[in-house]
Amino acid sequence: MEIKTITIPELSKKAFKVLTSNRNMKRVAEYQLSVLKISESIEEKGALEQAEAQIKTVDAMLSFIRAILDLDDENYDRLMDLDYNETQKISEKLVGYMYGLSDEDLEEAASAGASDPKEA
Repeated sequence: MEIKTITIPELSKKAFKVLTSNRNMKRVAEYQLSVLKISESIEEKGALEQAEAQIKTVDAMLSFIRAILDLDDENYDRLMDLDYNETQKISEKLVGYMYGLSDEDLEEAASAGASDPKEA
């Protein structure tokens, strides 16, 4: 089992341990599956369904981060107060770590996605 550490200054001064345990790998897959299901279900829906789907997506992301980082209530409250884009970055970093990507790999993927007009 690989152990990575991630520092998120907005949540805690100490680094969090991220384990590539079966439990956490299952959490990654469940999180990705839930987001895909939500995304597919809203394509032809109205504003009400889209708003509900957005709430479900945010809830799934927050639950995923809390579970992987094993956040206590105090750090979870800090997570709830973070900027949405920053929270997405944390989620993406955690997923990348679970799949064995390094910080450099994640930065390359982010910059490649930003420069690809199809990704915008």
